Amino acid sequence: MTLTIGSLFSLIIVLLVIGLLVWLAFYVLGALGPPEPVASIIRVIIVVIAVLILITVLLNLAGIGTGLHISRLDVPSVFGA
Repeated sequence: MTLTIGSLFSLIIVLLVIGLLVWLAFYVLGALGPPEPVASIIRVIIVVIAVLILITVLLNLAGIGTGLHISRLDVPSVFGA
C-alpha cells in the first residue's frame, strides 16, 4: 500500500472538517443547554457519528472499499497539475 501526497492532503482536510464540525456541534449543544440526560445522549450520538465517519475515511484510505466516498477529493485539479 502506497500513500500519495494527494491522499494525505485529502485525509488532513477531511480530519480538519470533521474536527471543526464536532467542535461546532458541541459548542451549539452547550449554548442551547438542553436538560442533562438529553445533552449526554446527543453528545454520545455526535461522537459515534464522528467515529463512524473517521473509520470509513481510514478504510477507504487503506483501500478497503466501503462504498462510501466521503474523502474523495480530486487533488491534482485543486493544485492545477
